[in-house]
Amino acid sequence: MARGTSNLTAISPKHLGRYLAQGEVLYVETRATKLFYFPGPIVVLLIMLVIDYSAAAARYKWPAFPALSAQFAKLPGTDLHYVLYFLGLITFLVLIWLLVRYVRWIRTVYAVSNHRILIKRGIASRDVDDIPMNQVRGVDVHQTIGQRLLGYGTVRVTSEFGTDRSIGNEDWLGIPKPFQVQRTIETVMQSPGMPTGPFLQPTTVVYANPPQYQQPPSAPPSK
Repeated sequence: MARGTSNLTAISPKHLGRYLAQGEVLYVETRATKLFYFPGPIVVLLIMLVIDYSAAAARYKWPAFPALSAQFAKLPGTDLHYVLYFLGLITFLVLIWLLVRYVRWIRTVYAVSNHRILIKRGIASRDVDDIPMNQVRGVDVHQTIGQRLLGYGTVRVTSEFGTDRSIGNEDWLGIPKPFQVQRTIETVMQSPGMPTGPFLQPTTVVYANPPQYQQPPSAPPSK
């Protein structure tokens, strides 16, 4: 799979607009892909719902899947009653698993601007961490075969002062188009602070000690 490319096209922020400085533009703003967080819990939940219904159909004489219901029908009524409670508990735990995955998915947003890399965490309370571009030392991408087919992977940004517990050396799991994110960061590292696209702003030069204005010499009167 070829690496993604990036032409540093600025995008309109959806989640991090209030956290941008004046003149700062975004090139990437993304959450982890849903394909990383949700397929496992959803598949297990669907299987549990089929089993739950089959057990309930055997207990209350509902129409259901013959093969599964026949197995539950062999149990005595009292035992089947407890089986229904047990299956309901498992289904509830799967729902909790799905909810946890949803919270983990929605609480984190990753972004790349012309000055820094930003990570927003939280729902009710929010924390925004960043890595200035001049502190980024490298960007690594890892993909399994399945992740390559589904178009996502793991991105790790190594920073100058990063540790194993800081945003500078942690794995960003389930990032869509990871090689495009890598190429964007590397491109910004080569030309930091340069906005492009519809958000391009003119450069303003501010002097710490502005030069004094001098009146140009007047031309001598013509004879």
